[in-house]
Amino acid sequence: MDTTQFQAGLDRLAQPVLPLVRLVQLLFLMGPFATVTEVVAELNEPIETVVRYEDPAEALLPYLDLIEEFQRLKDTAPAPYSILDSEGNPLPLIEAVDWWVAQQVVTRELESINSLLCSPCGCSLCCVGPTPDLKQVFFSIPLKVEEVDLFVLPRIDTFDSRSLTVESEPPLIIGKGQPFYELGPGLYCWQSGWSMILPTGAACPHLTPSQACAIYPQRPEVCRRPQIFAYLIDRPFISVDFGPGQTFRQSGTILAIWDCPYVKQFQAEIAAYAELCDLEPVFKMNKA
Repeated sequence: MDTTQFQAGLDRLAQPVLPLVRLVQLLFLMGPFATVTEVVAELNEPIETVVRYEDPAEALLPYLDLIEEFQRLKDTAPAPYSILDSEGNPLPLIEAVDWWVAQQVVTRELESINSLLCSPCGCSLCCVGPTPDLKQVFFSIPLKVEEVDLFVLPRIDTFDSRSLTVESEPPLIIGKGQPFYELGPGLYCWQSGWSMILPTGAACPHLTPSQACAIYPQRPEVCRRPQIFAYLIDRPFISVDFGPGQTFRQSGTILAIWDCPYVKQFQAEIAAYAELCDLEPVFKMNKA
């Protein structure tokens, strides 16, 4: 395969920003800096950590609003989130903030990297339901509340749906005794939040005949992150998005989905990205 059209994404994989973010945290805590912005302003010369950054301040600029969370450490302000270790014990503030910032930074970076790698593929694997040869009978696409209105599809928001998850057995029954996934594409409000259900043979209503997305600039968050995901922290229960005021657990992984053509093609580069971030790369199939 000619990788020229993927080069921008591969370059980003080869130079993750997280090691630089961690250096900023160290300098901020150890140095005479009142704000994180002051630290970044000082990084006007090339720096080499696990990789070389020719313009560190420029590389950090898209993440400045996220790394300002380090200010909490000097202010010793309580965090509106709690992160648990592998044994279920809350992490100290400094570690919790480190993991929180890392999750947000890597998530934002992978959104950009995924877009650069996904676009040249020209596939629609993330936009359609299962094919008849797969064991799954539906796929569930998680949505934020504010994204539901992007889709003109039947909505199910009932006591029963909110009492169950998409994986519950027996499944949610609709109407005259039918499992929800037999009713065609729809929007469902579950115990864990909203999702769009795409049964076998169905497609996202915004997938055009040319296999393009009709709402690409406004597409949901989940659609911006195929198929490499940041799981540095994870919820100890099923949910649809990260947010303040909640509890998470350490995970420390980068999850890549084998179904995706660019994940198969660039497995080594994705694994190297994770390792440069001191994270564990995990590869798995989503469709079987």
